[in-house]
Amino acid sequence: MQEPDSVQLPKIEDFYDLSYESGEIHLRGVKGRAFMLPTKAWATLRTSLSRLFKENAIQFMSHAGYAVGISFVEQTQKLEGKPKKLLRILLSIAKTSGWGHFSVEGDADNGTQLTVIAKNCSFCHNESSTESPVCYFLVGFVNGLVDYLYGKPHTAAETRCGGMGGEMCEIKVRELRPATAGEAREGGERE
Repeated sequence: MQEPDSVQLPKIEDFYDLSYESGEIHLRGVKGRAFMLPTKAWATLRTSLSRLFKENAIQFMSHAGYAVGISFVEQTQKLEGKPKKLLRILLSIAKTSGWGHFSVEGDADNGTQLTVIAKNCSFCHNESSTESPVCYFLVGFVNGLVDYLYGKPHTAAETRCGGMGGEMCEIKVRELRPATAGEAREGGERE
């Protein structure tokens, strides 16, 4: 028996129309075009941005990913369903776009604590010896998706990265909650 909120995994042709004559790729159901970027080109772009923006590069790439995450949700607003179902659909679109194989663990009904696993992540593809996580764009993307879907602010952090020699990337997402009066008096930290 199939769960009511389970998602049939789509195929690439379910999302894209390719015109060989005009050289265009169109995302079905969305006005506008899509484009493909090889992972080696992404790595070169990431390195270039890091050199150019130095300490601001992480924030820049994360913010760009956040904007793209929100855009994904906005462009698929015609899809109906609970955030849990829509999150899985949107991550399926990212998978179909070649970003990697995604799964979600945690409280997908409320979006309070989630873990997004990306196997075969395209954002750290061919990296194996970075000292810290490098999937800033993907972290921002997931953060933007979750913020927009659940209508609440969250924080997202990459806790494992394939670029550091691991088999997968892991992004922990937590709902930002205001400090309670007791926490504020005791100087406690927010989650």
